[in-house]
Amino acid sequence: MRRFSLLLLGLLAFAPHSQAAEISGAGSSAAAPLYTAWAAEWGRKSGVQLKYAAVGSSAGLKAIRDGKVDFGASDVPLPPEQLERDGLVNFPTAIAGVVPAINLAGVPRGELRLSGSVLADVLSGKITRWNAAPIAALNKGIRLPDQAITVIGREDGSGTTYVLSHYLAKVSTDWAKSLGTDFKLKWPAGTVLAKGTAAQLEALAKTPGAIAYAEFGQVEKASLNYARVANAKGDYPQPGPASFRAALKASAWTTAGKFEEMLTDLADKDAWPITSGTFIVMRKKVTDPARAAQALALFSYGFMRGDAITAENRWVSMPDLTQARAVKEMNKVRDANGQPLAWSMTY
Repeated sequence: MRRFSLLLLGLLAFAPHSQAAEISGAGSSAAAPLYTAWAAEWGRKSGVQLKYAAVGSSAGLKAIRDGKVDFGASDVPLPPEQLERDGLVNFPTAIAGVVPAINLAGVPRGELRLSGSVLADVLSGKITRWNAAPIAALNKGIRLPDQAITVIGREDGSGTTYVLSHYLAKVSTDWAKSLGTDFKLKWPAGTVLAKGTAAQLEALAKTPGAIAYAEFGQVEKASLNYARVANAKGDYPQPGPASFRAALKASAWTTAGKFEEMLTDLADKDAWPITSGTFIVMRKKVTDPARAAQALALFSYGFMRGDAITAENRWVSMPDLTQARAVKEMNKVRDANGQPLAWSMTY
């Protein structure tokens, strides 16, 4: 139990006025396995079930704005002015990384190297074959096939797409001018599009010569190959909890609890360059306090008791200052009369 557990227990001293048997959420497909795993363990203790739709970050944000779910989930923090305008609050839950996943026979797993600019040129269709000179120059000693590259992107509005494109816009002027940074991109002709992380990785597995991008834990669980990407220091760290923590260490998440900062391309030799937090979005004033209280209890359970599950899914728990800030944001959720919710993580 981490240092801020006592703070959490002090804030969460009261149980909900009434028990909700089910809560609902929608959004990030990258975070879906983590939330599902947290909820399975928490549900056995609380008796409350989570109904979660992995429909992508954009759809999740729309669902919470429209009052269709108890919480939305996005891999990108909302700007303060947008939160204020829409009457929302957001807080982070965990940290992971996006990796280029590949289906490339004969290339050892995790050994292919791509600089940021080369990755941008591959995904934008400027580099079309795996043995092209820019890729070969970074991978001396690896026999690259003379094979066409098939890019598999996301059709839906995706926080993973936003994080990846945010990174690529930092490292490639051409990408910044052409595809830019957004939840949904205008992919070039010939790009194969899939809805959701699972569908994207299924398409990758069936397509020799393909490249996609997804949250690292899901790529590992699917036993898919992936490429290492150069970071801001010119190093090629292995993606995983250690390199995600290195990115965190170099950020204001650790030094000041400022989770609004994007975690891409940070200046640490060990940092994975496409690291990202994931976030929960809730309404500040809720119409069903019991359901909202149970949603908050689920995430406090994940913070305090879910470290093993978080690690199993290849995610990283939040730094102490960020966790404390997240709890403060969670306590901004109120009932229709503006009264604080009574919620607990005592089971």
